[in-house]
Amino acid sequence: MKKHLGLLFLIPIIGVISCNKSDDKESNSIYYAPVNKQYVFTRDVKTIADKTDEVSLHLDSILTGKINSQVVSTGSKAFDLDNDKLSDLSFEIIDLGKYNINKLPASFDTLAARVVPLTLQILDNSTYGYADALNTDYTLNSSGKWTDRTCVLGTFANAGQFNGKGEKYLGIRIIKDKSYLYGWIKLHVSQHNDTLTIIEYAYNQQPDSEIRTGQKQ
Repeated sequence: MKKHLGLLFLIPIIGVISCNKSDDKESNSIYYAPVNKQYVFTRDVKTIADKTDEVSLHLDSILTGKINSQVVSTGSKAFDLDNDKLSDLSFEIIDLGKYNINKLPASFDTLAARVVPLTLQILDNSTYGYADALNTDYTLNSSGKWTDRTCVLGTFANAGQFNGKGEKYLGIRIIKDKSYLYGWIKLHVSQHNDTLTIIEYAYNQQPDSEIRTGQKQ
């Protein structure tokens, strides 16, 4: 396995770069923006140990907040998706190792990539805070379980639905008055959660109207 240098390298995210608009909102109500930026936490990693041991089974305690954690790597980087000067969500990579009272084995990765909803909700059909990693053409609407709590994208023991799975979509819905604007964010989370890439995003500007993952117009 390739060894990293154990350094923290962070490329700041710049807000919305561009968008596609149409004079006819009914025929083209999709707001789209490319991002193509990364958060990177580089450090030595080793082969992940067996998933059935005590530490792996202890994941729920970390995700539900029973074990205190804080940002110790990239820091929290926020996005204003709809240009209303309010941050809608943020991403971060944290190191959980020092906060686990059982002490993680040296063979475990201790990083976790996660998303923090601020003014929107995340699609999470799990029961323990793992955001759904969606494929292309998944229809986003009122169906499913939506949450405003912090969700894990990837963490140790190959947990999370994004890490090591290639490019996947995070389902989002922006709260506007008493309605929702449904959308997606395309992400890539590395196998060891030391790199989080935010590729692009889009949402339907028509209230309570569905959108398919990957749809840009």
